[in-house]
Amino acid sequence: MNKVKKVLIVTHQFVPHQSPRTTRWKLIYDELKREGIDVHVVTGTPQNGSDSNIIYIGNKKASKVVKNLRDQSNVHQKSFFKNLVLRLLKKIYRFFYKAFAWPDYTMFWVFSIWRNRKNINLDYDLIISVSLPFSSHIAAYLINKKRGKEWIMDIGDPFSLKINAYENNKYLYKSLNYFVENKFYKLASKIIFTHKQALEVHKNFFKINSKKLFVGNPISSFDNNLYKIAKDYDYSVRPIEFGYFGILTKGVRSPINVLEVLDTEKINFNWYTNPDSKKMIEDTVVKKENHSFFDIVPREKALDKMVANLHCLLSIGNLNPTQLPSKVIEYLSTGKPVVHFAEIEDDPVYDLKDFFNNLLIITKKDNLLNIENSLDKLFSSVGEFDENYFKNNYSSKAVIKLLEVF
Repeated sequence: MNKVKKVLIVTHQFVPHQSPRTTRWKLIYDELKREGIDVHVVTGTPQNGSDSNIIYIGNKKASKVVKNLRDQSNVHQKSFFKNLVLRLLKKIYRFFYKAFAWPDYTMFWVFSIWRNRKNINLDYDLIISVSLPFSSHIAAYLINKKRGKEWIMDIGDPFSLKINAYENNKYLYKSLNYFVENKFYKLASKIIFTHKQALEVHKNFFKINSKKLFVGNPISSFDNNLYKIAKDYDYSVRPIEFGYFGILTKGVRSPINVLEVLDTEKINFNWYTNPDSKKMIEDTVVKKENHSFFDIVPREKALDKMVANLHCLLSIGNLNPTQLPSKVIEYLSTGKPVVHFAEIEDDPVYDLKDFFNNLLIITKKDNLLNIENSLDKLFSSVGEFDENYFKNNYSSKAVIKLLEVF
């Protein structure tokens, strides 16, 4: 039997930060611990100190100042002057990072890792770096450069191949982006993408050895208690309650087309999102009576709301095939009906439609009457979710098999 490996995970984003990547790697981290693996995490997300295996590296004071300014700028202040100053600071902050930051908005965290690299005295056999953001891979490289241990890269969204909403100034850093990403792919022993389309695009562009490449599906956890609530929901109640959990991004994920297709008073929309996304939605819709907005909530609370308060969950596809909205898998894991709006013909979510009968994919070509009929069929099949298939393919254990930690 092979020796169990000591694992170091390097990821700028980790819990309590809320994102599909933090959900993915918290589930994997917990599963590794249950399996008896000696696993540590180096992160740029401030921690509460309750888990000594999760090591925060960064500047807490600076992070707190930026967070407070961002939060205050998203709330209307009583003082006109204060509102003006906060908006101005926000614009300056965004301009600076869009124009000069490299590799992305976490550039100062990379500096913190470089400055502390000699003090990270962790014993590990395998290092795993997680993006987004791409800086996690740079941090892992800096930590692992002299140690030369086995390195696995887990890739969320593209970096230098991103089509829209670039991570940095593409005119200034295009060559550097390519050089660094290409170098890392040559150094890594294994590279994991969340779906086949992204794998193929990167393989062909960077000429990556096929033996290094693997598909590690987006993951979630299946909860029988949540599924029971989903099955017991009264789907005959009208109007139909749609729920969207997450953010929207200009040039990547837009609400415009889906709201044109689902323009009916028979549907109420419940948006659990951030202020920028709320503005995108409000700028799109004419009648706002059937749109309710809420703050982004922690994962556990979000799951409770998904199963207990809504008919179905809304997913909006990306405008390019190399990005799979991981939220779809989180949605599907509840057993609730999921409506995914595909913006493009090669949307990677199409690969899921034959395996989940609680998934309905619609496009701008569909008419409202057909969608309503499809929803009725979707509601009647809620109790047919294949739990075993989900666990075998979209759980933390399924990804851990790829890591070969035993």
